[in-house]
Amino acid sequence: MHNLALVALAAAFCTSSANAALKLAQNYQGANFFDGWTFQNGIDANTTGNVLYQTREQALQEGLVSVNAAGHAIIKVDNTTDGTQDPTFGRPSVKILSNATVPAGSLVILDAVFMPYGCSVWPAFWMQGPNWPDDGEIDIVENVNLATNNRYALHTLQGCMHPPADQSTGIETGTLMAPDCFNQTNGNEGCLIQDPSPNSFGAGFAANGGGVFALLWDDTGIKIWFFTRSAIPSDVPSNSPNPSGWGTPTAFYPSTTCDTSKFFSPQTIIFDISICGNFAGIPSVFNPSCPGLCTNLVGTPSNYNTAYFEIAYLRVFTNGSSTGSTTQTGSGSGSTPKATGSGSSGNLHRTSTATIFTVLAAIALPLIGGYLSVTL
Repeated sequence: MHNLALVALAAAFCTSSANAALKLAQNYQGANFFDGWTFQNGIDANTTGNVLYQTREQALQEGLVSVNAAGHAIIKVDNTTDGTQDPTFGRPSVKILSNATVPAGSLVILDAVFMPYGCSVWPAFWMQGPNWPDDGEIDIVENVNLATNNRYALHTLQGCMHPPADQSTGIETGTLMAPDCFNQTNGNEGCLIQDPSPNSFGAGFAANGGGVFALLWDDTGIKIWFFTRSAIPSDVPSNSPNPSGWGTPTAFYPSTTCDTSKFFSPQTIIFDISICGNFAGIPSVFNPSCPGLCTNLVGTPSNYNTAYFEIAYLRVFTNGSSTGSTTQTGSGSGSTPKATGSGSSGNLHRTSTATIFTVLAAIALPLIGGYLSVTL
């Protein structure tokens, strides 16, 4: 019985070690939230949106980024400038990119109280490797106009797939809309999954007090959860979140059909809010919920009163260290678009897992052997 207790203790120790493998790497929160980002400025050449992204100095001066009395970060579109007399007007907005990259073996948690919505509004919270599409893209929050359901997607080189609907029952709660992640399929639609919750985007998200999006990238693939405000697991806001207790993810891209070590490099985190462009502004997308032409709305500032993020915190946990990814309470880091990020390799999680099982074997096997010799 003594040896059995030691075996149980060894197993418990290794389980605890596995749960403790994820360590806080970045904590973007509070007064210094914006210290850790590079502000991309200029026109929206990526999606041809009718915006003019502002420098950090401009965005601060114009009140497009701020921290409110609750300590929440605000990222918004200008809703005061009248551009109705200027046919080339690009509404001031914000696009920020993180410096510290997110490697394989990481957990990303965003707690947002409010997210942008409205006719012509196109917000996104996403991640991208240093060279697109070679190093992949992960869209965690994205939809447009008056949509109520968030959508998740991967964009990659050819060969990354989501399992077909008839083979993926039970792996996720979301609805598979497109299985091919290849960036040249269906106009770069990506492998698309729609959240089943009408409170995952838009007015419903705001009215419900927001919620949490969490992404886990490990050897099994890429999992994404969405939790409404009242359903957030108690460990999510802690320094020891444990995704194994969160149930079936909203979206799951298993490594069996998409080898993430092949299609994804360490990712830069991006927040941006565009207007119209080649998604929100397409008549087939815009007109089902909004009247007229998308570009007719750009000049009127009141159309953008609800075009803002309010972020309680963004945290990144990883199971190892990477260059430029030290823990920073209340701050983050920034990077230039398409810059080559430095970070841990995709083998990091496997190395960590192997270490845990080595410890397990070293402690448990002699104890088990001793127990067997006594009992036999």
